[in-house]
Amino acid sequence: MDLGFLQRAEARFASRAAAHPDFGMLRAALAAQQAASAAVQALVARPVIPTVADPLVELILHGPLWREARLAQRGAFCPAIASRPSAVARQRVVN
Repeated sequence: MDLGFLQRAEARFASRAAAHPDFGMLRAALAAQQAASAAVQALVARPVIPTVADPLVELILHGPLWREARLAQRGAFCPAIASRPSAVARQRVVN
């Protein structure tokens, strides 16, 4: 078996210096490819979810965003209790 092609390739490329990667260019190329990906395009194109202006009113009137209003109120009808971060933990203990 003739393995001379390996010696010829070694002799051919022996005079060349190894290329050092440019990490700035690599990061820029990856960022450009990621920005052009279908997943990013889908995220950009998705509709913005509307926020509830007054969660209590939305709950009482059973508006279209009542589920988001329930999450905003954290299960309480009193806005003062709903705005406290520990209200959910206290409700779980009581219930």
